[in-house]
Amino acid sequence: MLRIEHLTKTYGGKQAVDDLSLHIAKGEICGFIGHNGAGKTTTIKAVCGILGFDSGEIYVGGKSMKHEPIDCKHRMAYIPDNPDLYDFLSGVKYLNFIADAYGVGASQEFAYTRICLN
Repeated sequence: MLRIEHLTKTYGGKQAVDDLSLHIAKGEICGFIGHNGAGKTTTIKAVCGILGFDSGEIYVGGKSMKHEPIDCKHRMAYIPDNPDLYDFLSGVKYLNFIADAYGVGASQEFAYTRICLN
Protein backbone atom coordinates (compact mmCIF):
# COMPACT_ATOMS: atom_id res chain seq x y z
CA MET A 1 0.00 0.00 0.00
CA LEU A 2 2.79 2.45 0.93
CA ARG A 3 6.32 2.05 -0.33
CA ILE A 4 9.05 4.59 0.30
CA GLU A 5 12.35 4.03 -1.50
CA HIS A 6 15.51 5.96 -0.57
CA LEU A 7 13.65 9.13 0.46
CA THR A 8 15.90 12.11 1.14
CA LYS A 9 14.89 15.65 2.07
CA THR A 10 17.15 18.54 3.06
CA TYR A 11 16.39 22.01 4.37
CA GLY A 12 19.29 24.25 3.41
CA GLY A 13 22.32 22.28 4.59
CA LYS A 14 20.43 20.14 7.13
CA GLN A 15 19.33 16.67 6.09
CA ALA A 16 15.92 16.03 7.65
CA VAL A 17 15.38 12.59 6.05
CA ASP A 18 18.36 10.54 4.91
CA ASP A 19 17.83 7.58 2.53
CA LEU A 20 14.65 6.27 4.21
CA SER A 21 13.09 3.09 2.84
CA LEU A 22 9.84 1.78 4.31
CA HIS A 23 7.19 -0.68 3.14
CA ILE A 24 3.72 -0.91 4.69
CA ALA A 25 1.40 -3.55 3.26
CA LYS A 26 -2.37 -3.22 2.90
CA GLY A 27 -4.04 -3.85 6.26
CA GLU A 28 -0.90 -3.22 8.32
CA ILE A 29 -0.89 -0.60 11.06
CA CYS A 30 2.38 1.23 11.55
CA GLY A 31 3.54 3.60 14.29
CA PHE A 32 6.08 6.23 13.29
CA ILE A 33 8.13 7.27 16.31
CA GLY A 34 11.40 9.09 16.89
CA HIS A 35 13.09 12.01 18.59
CA ASN A 36 12.19 15.63 17.81
CA GLY A 37 13.85 16.57 14.54
CA ALA A 38 14.19 12.96 13.38
CA GLY A 39 12.18 13.60 10.19
CA LYS A 40 8.79 12.09 11.08
CA THR A 41 6.66 15.09 10.09
CA THR A 42 8.79 15.76 7.01
CA THR A 43 8.31 12.16 5.88
CA ILE A 44 4.55 12.20 6.49
CA LYS A 45 4.14 15.50 4.62
CA ALA A 46 6.17 14.12 1.70
CA VAL A 47 4.03 10.95 1.66
CA CYS A 48 0.88 13.10 1.56
CA GLY A 49 2.25 15.27 -1.24
CA ILE A 50 2.26 18.42 0.87
CA LEU A 51 6.05 18.69 0.82
CA GLY A 52 8.43 17.95 -2.03
CA PHE A 53 11.52 15.78 -1.56
CA ASP A 54 15.03 15.82 -2.98
CA SER A 55 15.45 12.21 -4.04
CA GLY A 56 13.92 8.79 -3.75
CA GLU A 57 10.39 7.72 -4.56
CA ILE A 58 7.07 7.30 -2.78
CA TYR A 59 4.42 4.88 -4.03
CA VAL A 60 0.87 4.85 -2.71
CA GLY A 61 -1.14 1.87 -3.92
CA GLY A 62 1.48 1.35 -6.62
CA LYS A 63 1.17 4.94 -7.91
CA SER A 64 4.18 7.28 -7.94
CA MET A 65 3.91 10.47 -5.89
CA LYS A 66 6.30 12.14 -8.36
CA HIS A 67 4.44 11.14 -11.52
CA GLU A 68 0.83 10.64 -10.35
CA PRO A 69 0.40 12.88 -7.29
CA ILE A 70 -3.35 13.40 -7.65
CA ASP A 71 -3.98 9.63 -7.89
CA CYS A 72 -1.86 9.13 -4.75
CA LYS A 73 -3.70 11.85 -2.86
CA HIS A 74 -7.06 10.29 -3.71
CA ARG A 75 -5.94 7.17 -1.82
CA MET A 76 -5.06 8.79 1.52
CA ALA A 77 -5.99 11.37 4.11
CA TYR A 78 -3.87 13.63 6.31
CA ILE A 79 -5.15 14.99 9.61
CA PRO A 80 -2.63 17.31 11.27
CA ASP A 81 -2.35 17.47 15.03
CA ASN A 82 -2.72 21.28 15.01
CA PRO A 83 -5.84 22.22 13.01
CA ASP A 84 -5.47 25.93 13.85
CA LEU A 85 -5.87 26.98 10.23
CA TYR A 86 -9.42 25.66 9.99
CA ASP A 87 -10.81 28.17 12.52
CA PHE A 88 -10.08 31.02 10.10
CA LEU A 89 -11.52 29.51 6.91
CA SER A 90 -15.08 29.05 5.71
CA GLY A 91 -15.99 25.64 4.28
CA VAL A 92 -15.47 26.78 0.68
CA LYS A 93 -12.19 28.54 1.50
CA TYR A 94 -10.96 25.38 3.22
CA LEU A 95 -11.84 23.25 0.18
CA ASN A 96 -10.05 25.73 -2.09
CA PHE A 97 -6.99 25.69 0.19
CA ILE A 98 -6.84 21.88 0.09
CA ALA A 99 -7.36 21.88 -3.69
CA ASP A 100 -4.43 24.30 -4.04
CA ALA A 101 -2.25 22.20 -1.74
CA TYR A 102 -2.99 19.09 -3.78
CA GLY A 103 -2.59 20.76 -7.17
CA VAL A 104 -6.22 20.35 -8.23
CA GLY A 105 -7.08 22.62 -11.18
CA ALA A 106 -9.82 25.25 -11.17
CA SER A 107 -12.31 23.16 -13.18
CA GLN A 108 -11.73 20.14 -10.96
CA GLU A 109 -11.84 22.38 -7.88
CA PHE A 110 -15.33 23.61 -8.82
CA ALA A 111 -16.55 20.04 -9.30
CA TYR A 112 -15.19 18.96 -5.91
CA THR A 113 -16.64 22.04 -4.18
CA ARG A 114 -20.02 21.47 -5.77
CA ILE A 115 -20.07 17.81 -4.78
CA CYS A 116 -19.05 18.54 -1.20
CA LEU A 117 -21.53 21.37 -0.70
CA ASN A 118 -24.61 19.57 -2.06
